[in-house]
Amino acid sequence: MRVDLRSLKCASALRAGLKAAMYESSCSYAGALELKRSALKEEPWPAAEWPPYRLHQSTFEQLKQSVEKAKAALQDRSGLLGSATAFGDFYGGQLGQDATSSTLGFGRTARTDDTMLGTMDKSKNIGSDKLSGGIGKGYSTPTLSESLRATKCSAEMQYIIDQILAGNRLGDPPLTEEQRQQLEEKREEEERLQREREEFVSKVYTSDDKYLTPEEQEEKRLLDILNSHVCNIQRMERSRSVTYANAKKLIKDENLYLELSGLKKPPRPDHIRNAASVLIQNIYRQFMELKRIHWREIKLREKLGMVISSYRAPSAKTQLEIVKEARRKFRRAYYEDFLKQNMKEKSRILKLREGDIMEDITDEIRQWFQEWFEGVRVFDEFPWPDEGGSILIVKGETFTIEEYVEWRALEEKRLKAESGSPKTADQIKAEKQAAKEEKRRLAAEQRERDRKRLEEYRKSRLNPESDPGVYILIGKNHDKIKFNWLDYEIKWASLDTPDASQDVIKGHLMQLITEDVYKDIQLDLRPIADEIMRLELEVLKNALKRDYETYELPMPLTKKRKKPKKVKQPKRDKLTPEFMFQQLADSGIVKKYPRVSLDDYWGDRNYAAADCRAILWTPSFPPACIGDVKEQVRIRCILTLGCRCPGVQRSQLFVGPKGTGKKTLAYAIASETNSLLIDLSPFNVYNKFVGAKNQKNLYTYVNKISRIMQPTIILVDNVDKLFYKKVPKEEKMFDPTRLSKDFYNQIVKPLSDQDKIMIIGTATEPWLAKSAPMAKVFPSTIMIPSSDYGSISYVLTQMLMKYHGVNRDFNVNSTAQALRGYSLSVIRGAVEKLMTGKRMAQLYYKPLDPTEIVACVLDTEDAVCMGELENEMYRSWYLSYTPWGNRLLDYMLMLESQYVLKQKADKKKKKK
Repeated sequence: MRVDLRSLKCASALRAGLKAAMYESSCSYAGALELKRSALKEEPWPAAEWPPYRLHQSTFEQLKQSVEKAKAALQDRSGLLGSATAFGDFYGGQLGQDATSSTLGFGRTARTDDTMLGTMDKSKNIGSDKLSGGIGKGYSTPTLSESLRATKCSAEMQYIIDQILAGNRLGDPPLTEEQRQQLEEKREEEERLQREREEFVSKVYTSDDKYLTPEEQEEKRLLDILNSHVCNIQRMERSRSVTYANAKKLIKDENLYLELSGLKKPPRPDHIRNAASVLIQNIYRQFMELKRIHWREIKLREKLGMVISSYRAPSAKTQLEIVKEARRKFRRAYYEDFLKQNMKEKSRILKLREGDIMEDITDEIRQWFQEWFEGVRVFDEFPWPDEGGSILIVKGETFTIEEYVEWRALEEKRLKAESGSPKTADQIKAEKQAAKEEKRRLAAEQRERDRKRLEEYRKSRLNPESDPGVYILIGKNHDKIKFNWLDYEIKWASLDTPDASQDVIKGHLMQLITEDVYKDIQLDLRPIADEIMRLELEVLKNALKRDYETYELPMPLTKKRKKPKKVKQPKRDKLTPEFMFQQLADSGIVKKYPRVSLDDYWGDRNYAAADCRAILWTPSFPPACIGDVKEQVRIRCILTLGCRCPGVQRSQLFVGPKGTGKKTLAYAIASETNSLLIDLSPFNVYNKFVGAKNQKNLYTYVNKISRIMQPTIILVDNVDKLFYKKVPKEEKMFDPTRLSKDFYNQIVKPLSDQDKIMIIGTATEPWLAKSAPMAKVFPSTIMIPSSDYGSISYVLTQMLMKYHGVNRDFNVNSTAQALRGYSLSVIRGAVEKLMTGKRMAQLYYKPLDPTEIVACVLDTEDAVCMGELENEMYRSWYLSYTPWGNRLLDYMLMLESQYVLKQKADKKKKKK
């Protein structure tokens, strides 16, 4: 490796002696010239050894030419360059031959330290005199010109001087290509971030909202409202502070004036002041005692529910959701661990026990072959793969030997009877027809017996002495429930114990994982084993047949298994689900509904209904309240939507006056179950999918999308108009009965027990509709009554008590009594309209009066009061439409008959 001693020598001298001078020289022109002169060398740097990190020699030559031109220009302008020019010394490259001077180690004279540095320290502005006098001593113009043409500057010192003239620090090495690229990337990243910040600021704070998204506009609107409220509070606080300070200063000035003028009254004697303080203390103690008693009474009334505080504690439902989410995280972690263990156990068992499991399956099937051969000397048919294969043998769902013996005896007897006179096809057909007629006759006789038994049962109930009571029918699913319960007890008897281990309580059980893995592996390997055993069974059958032929014995009869029909693959739809959904969404049939909780549907329950129904002999059946309706909706709609039990009603009809919240209940059901809402209301589809073909497409789209995106709510608003008896003239243009003809066959009938689809209809005037077709579509009805006293009291209490300024003893009872019959939606809207910000500010000195609420409700445009006549109309229709009407009539007739007979019996006892 070649080491350049000249470069090392120059660099060491520069760091040792002239570092301060170099930094100072970069601040003045004269210093730069002097430093350049001190760094001149006699020999130029060889072109072949020119270092790659320095200026190239050609570039240096160009710089020299530029300096020569500048020197000539300065000489012509000011005559500065005379006998000894600064530019001549700067780029001459030749030191003077002063005999008195001593040369430094790298070609710089000793007077550099004395003359040059002294000149640089004395003055920052170097004139022409100092340049010619202080720097140019011992130099001549011809000599400098010859030196300028004959010598070249050292490349090392040339790099230093270039850095000085460029204003850069000395000693910094040149940047590599990688460092230069990193700096460029950093600069571009800073510019990009700056542009993004500027765009964000201009986008948010611009006065034109057309660049903002709807979410950003809403956020900006809410932020502006918040800022306006904050500014208003700040102004009020400043005004209060200034008013307080002015009042305090006024009182202080008045006291000072009275004291200086001698008008201030002298203080009272000490005994009077002490007596006054004692009196004030006693009164204040009594006041605080009364206040504490009052506070305790209020707390007691709050606990009893007599008074509702304006403070709203954190919702228990919200806290419950937080707890549920935490449990979901644990359950998710347990499930992930379960999957890992399952995969690990499956790979382990497959590796170690695959051959043993295969052998166990084949041995089990061979045992079945052996049992049949030893029992009846014949082999049963092997189950088809579509039936399940040998899994039916394990479950015991194939022919047993006893069943086979019984079947063979009957079959041989039948064949023996038919051998003499075989039946023709007409005879066989006639026998089948006769069997069907006999079956119908037996069913009709059974129905007649059931009718007579029911009639006798009703007659027997008319007399209290012979009343058999109520029969509780056992459902068809009782056996299944009992079987599952026994199966659970058998499997978990050893695990579900009082001192169960931690794995039973949470996490997973390795025993169950192993059992499930064995089951899965058996299901995977059993089809392979079945194919092998079918071939083996064919070999055994052929061998058995040859044995019977050898001994000249007839082959026993065997019952051939019917080959199951292959399940047809569903045809591929011509239209994709995305297209069908988009068509329904564009038409407004798939709607975005407001998110409403069932808890937002306020109402109280009829607590006296059970007591009224329990009155002996003379019970009464008061109408249900809104709270009871909410409970029925929760049971019959929300729970039913996720139920897969057979016989569940998948359609519900909400009937009630206008404004009772029928659509709100439908939205609440959809929100609680996170369902898709499809609106097939008459006034929503009157101009959509018009025509027979398009209407068929509508039904197809609805059926497909409702099953793909389960759970689904199909809403039919104004069902009474869908099944109009007679369409009014003003509504004929909408053709509201267009879907009534095929609605049951196309929408309701295809629903199965496995579908999570609910059809919800609403009706305001149900007596205008045809009862039969509407009852076919909506056999189940939920009657929504008009507002009652309890529900109105509950709504007013919940709405008014949230305002801090409202008196806790506000007369809600009389207000609710006055508003009976008005819908709750009207009452809630009136209260929200009344309690404005201005009215809330006036509550301190102007308490809320019940007449204000009543007047606000009466001033509402759509406020309609439901009277007894309207309620009776709904009740009469409900009893005539639903099967409960006939049952109620029979029940009341039975009670009346029993009561009359009881009174007669009591009179006879009294006479005795």
